[in-house]
Amino acid sequence: MKLLKALLACLLCAAFCMPAALAETYPGYGSGYAETSVLNATFGQLTNIMLAAEAIDGYELGYGERFSFNEVVGERSAEAGYQIALNGRGVRVRGGGVSQVATTLLLAAQDFDWVTVDDYVVYGDKFTGDYVDDGEQAVVTDYAAGRDLSFESWYPGSVVIEAWVANDALCVALTGYNAAPGYGAEATAATPMPSEIGQIQNVSLASGLISGYELSYGDKFSFNDVVGPRTGNAGFVNATNGRGVRVTGGGVAQVASTIYLAAKKMDSITIDPVRTYGDRFTGGYVDDPADAIVTDYNAGIDFSFTYYGSMTLMISMYEDEGMLCCYLFELTDDGLAE
Repeated sequence: MKLLKALLACLLCAAFCMPAALAETYPGYGSGYAETSVLNATFGQLTNIMLAAEAIDGYELGYGERFSFNEVVGERSAEAGYQIALNGRGVRVRGGGVSQVATTLLLAAQDFDWVTVDDYVVYGDKFTGDYVDDGEQAVVTDYAAGRDLSFESWYPGSVVIEAWVANDALCVALTGYNAAPGYGAEATAATPMPSEIGQIQNVSLASGLISGYELSYGDKFSFNDVVGPRTGNAGFVNATNGRGVRVTGGGVAQVASTIYLAAKKMDSITIDPVRTYGDRFTGGYVDDPADAIVTDYNAGIDFSFTYYGSMTLMISMYEDEGMLCCYLFELTDDGLAE
């Protein structure tokens, strides 16, 4: 059995070895990576892992497209070559071990800032495997029961999924192409993420509502319209705002400031008059208080601009290495503008 496992591991490595050129991209811009151990996997589990990894390896996802693990991997049937093996809660099932591939893919997707992961189910306290430390990370997939892992890409280019086994580990990577810095990004800006927990929640919520927003010629972006009222029912919490006052939604104006810093770099954008904190600014996320935008939904203080370009403008926002980033891209009907 040990010899068969070693042979299968070698076959897996040969089938899904990481290209040398690709290896140089980790870690880096436009990539997500994760690995889980297959050291204690049985022969049946390794067989199933191989089949599922092969199914997702090389899958390409375009902007706005949705990935479904069950749709790509397909039914875990004997006809498809899947073996009976222990699943993540110690039960022998056809395709046992496949969920490890989904788990590793989820971890890679969570490391890639340009995708939105949909709802998924985890083993939780029922998890008996050892490929992740916490059962809350161990994804459950079941083709027949419709338990899936899915996510949507907002990367302004193509995202390629790669899966391979090396050094007793199942490795999964998501890599973005055709949108590296300076290639298609019309304007960028970044501000340091806040340290206050409430501010972090509010900034993440507001930026998530905005990311992926598109404008055509003559369309106006209104921060207040897109983000909506900053209320507890909407998920916003009490936190310190840009002039040191605790309010519901405190910190949200940093999102507007970050977009403003990017938008004012584009000739195709006309920014409406803005209100800034000026001398009252205590936030520290911008160097110049004149860039510290004030927004207040209830008082009607907005940040807005109009797009006059010939294509489609997309606003992408994400968090990377402690920074809140804004990328503005112009897209044609076929994708990223050349």
